Amino acid sequence: MRTITMLIADDSPVAQQILADAARASKLPLRCTMTDNGRECLTLLNGANIDLAFIDVHMPELSGTDAFWSARKQGIQTFVTLMSNPPAAEAVDMAIKLRAYEFLFKPFTAADATGIIKTYARISSPTKILIVDDCSTVRQIVQKVLRGSVFNCEVSEAANGEAALALCRTTDFDVVFLDRNMPVMDGLATMRRLQLIQASLKIVMMSAEHNLGKEHQALDAGACAFLQKPFHPEEVDKVLHAAFGLRSPNLKVNSSEPNFDVAIEGSTIRVAHKTSGHVFEYLWSQTPPYLRNAVVRCATACPIAPARVAPVARETALMQLRHAHLLAA
Repeated sequence: MRTITMLIADDSPVAQQILADAARASKLPLRCTMTDNGRECLTLLNGANIDLAFIDVHMPELSGTDAFWSARKQGIQTFVTLMSNPPAAEAVDMAIKLRAYEFLFKPFTAADATGIIKTYARISSPTKILIVDDCSTVRQIVQKVLRGSVFNCEVSEAANGEAALALCRTTDFDVVFLDRNMPVMDGLATMRRLQLIQASLKIVMMSAEHNLGKEHQALDAGACAFLQKPFHPEEVDKVLHAAFGLRSPNLKVNSSEPNFDVAIEGSTIRVAHKTSGHVFEYLWSQTPPYLRNAVVRCATACPIAPARVAPVARETALMQLRHAHLLAA
């Protein structure tokens, strides 16, 4: 296996150590690069051929989301996990828009990060998939869905059970997407014979028919999942994560309710933290620095220090300006 280049971008020595420990625990051929500021993070993303990166949202010089956003704008497709403390729905929303793989909320463990590293190794390796369906249109649709998966799918097709058996005798596939209802040899009979050829083969049964009995029959016979047609790349990703025993991503916070109320009035953007009552005001500009002349209006008798909320408030303001198309894309 080739050496994987991993970037750790965080100004916390503790977080850096946890991620370095995770890299060692993965036992994969990893070469780690570390930085403690966002500007160098962007430089490394743009020029160091980084395969996967763990990027903290809040870093000096340039925020992690700004660095990530700039890299994506320049076409960089690095496999990125964003990190943050405290959790912020707005930051997660930006992670989804920028196609981050995962969002880790601090504190997290080395095992959490190791799971992501191992997932990257599996996802980036070729996954040999066979689609078995008697309808050529369905095979084309399934192949299109698989192209939208995060997995690196190498797809072959078979129009019936006998053709599938012949292919599996000469090629080691990882996963078979198998139609339940086919003429001559149906999906269940095909699956049983495929299992004799390759016991480790992962079989995903699929059907346009909603029949709970047939679904249970297929799962009891050894199918790793049952998908109802039509299905989407997100469902495929979930099934493949489970089939390979991988940690699934969790791009959400416990509550989808935003943590801030945001108002833009002329050249001023005001961000009010709902929990503490602290209000952060900035003058915004279309050229860097985008936020200027910060003013903090502290709530009285609040145990949450403004300094704890300020980095997330700043990120929220930037995200809102981008969502409103007030900053260049």
